[in-house]
Amino acid sequence: MKTQCFKLSLGLLVSLALSCQPLYADSTPEFDEATIIDRLEQIEDPIFELKYNSIVGAYIRGYLYRREARKAELVTGRAVLYFPTIEALLAKHSMPQQLKYLPVVESALDPHAISPVGAEGLWQFMPGTAADYGLKVNDYVDERRDPHKSTEAAIHYLKKAYEKYGDWALALAAYNGGSGRVSRAIKRGRSKNFWKIRRYMPRETRNYVPAFIAATYLMEYYKQYDIEPVYPDLELQITEAITVYDAISFYRIGQLTGLSIDRIKTLNPAYKRDLIPNDPTGNFLILPKRVMQAVKDYMEAKRPDHLADAFFDGSPVKALPPIPDQYHQTVYFVTQEESVAAVAERLKVSVHQLIAWNQLKTDTLDAGLELRVFYPKKIRRFQPMPRVPDLDHLPAVPLPAALQLPGAYQPELPAVPAHFVIRQRQRLLEFSSQFQSVHVNDIIKMNGLASDAKLRPGNVVKIPWSLLSAVHPSE
Repeated sequence: MKTQCFKLSLGLLVSLALSCQPLYADSTPEFDEATIIDRLEQIEDPIFELKYNSIVGAYIRGYLYRREARKAELVTGRAVLYFPTIEALLAKHSMPQQLKYLPVVESALDPHAISPVGAEGLWQFMPGTAADYGLKVNDYVDERRDPHKSTEAAIHYLKKAYEKYGDWALALAAYNGGSGRVSRAIKRGRSKNFWKIRRYMPRETRNYVPAFIAATYLMEYYKQYDIEPVYPDLELQITEAITVYDAISFYRIGQLTGLSIDRIKTLNPAYKRDLIPNDPTGNFLILPKRVMQAVKDYMEAKRPDHLADAFFDGSPVKALPPIPDQYHQTVYFVTQEESVAAVAERLKVSVHQLIAWNQLKTDTLDAGLELRVFYPKKIRRFQPMPRVPDLDHLPAVPLPAALQLPGAYQPELPAVPAHFVIRQRQRLLEFSSQFQSVHVNDIIKMNGLASDAKLRPGNVVKIPWSLLSAVHPSE
């Protein structure tokens, strides 16, 4: 699957290893193989033996000691953006957390990364493989660049490879070179031990696992080597992701939030034309948390009884003040020794954010420590034209017997069908059950819906007046 694109994935590492100019020669600790071996052995719950050899050492040396090691500062800084998402999805699928280091090898944690042969995204999928694992690549969207969807696809690939081989080293080799090459190497070497059969694999694939070991070492121990991560600004760190189903342009999002188009594109690299297309399965939208509520308000208000789009006059909303002015810096006092993870959970931030904001070098916090924590000063809202209020249902009052209409009388019914605005998610069958005299097939025929259709807030369902009984739909 990945043989060709691997040449670029490891290109960064190879250039690191072969570069000859030292970095931070006066301050970086001396390269010590014994220390590296000892630290590799101390990494908890490795997914396979983190074996040290000359290839692993070359990659580590490149990350930590060569001029290209400056890129390690960018990689470690990007972790605050993408590791929380990757970790959450790995946990969701009961996969080892150390797999989060694989996109460090593949793309240097850059969703915009493109290889000369066409692999793209954090996980460097080729177009054909992307399609095999449900990632859309068309004129409007390239889901290989979507941090959520591409991670889901990579997890499914890795899970399938692990189920086939029962070994994570072989699963990683298959991710890079394809399962066919791994299976042939197993057959030739008569073993399922990666280190025994790696000589039967292409050079790029046999070096892939050592590259992963080096990336693991970098991300676990960069603090001991004076690598100073280049963290993105708070606007990119404190974000929220939602799923949207209807089309919305980046221009409209900019009007709602005050964000520049470039900032929206940076956070949403999967969309090619500054537009999130309509998709019944949903697309992800990522924005700073402080402005996401405005988009949620707009999505809720974009209904016939709200006239949300009438709010706009064609000009962008005035941009907000500079980013630093949008966030409060508060202080959290550690009162007893506890873990970074425990404090992060209590403060409702990610571990990586807490590390970034305080340059933490250990996973344990001592009593008396003061931690910086950032929160948005204000959550931006969107307030469109006021909603048309609902009218109370009038109680049914029986007519006196003297005024009863003849049984043969049929009142004149409106020619236009009744329109019902859906107010909460529900299935079509659930909606139809609210009417005593309306069969679901009548609604399907009138609206052109599928029998298993899912209705969302804002959908309008038509029902002929002739089919309606005196019973109103429940709220």
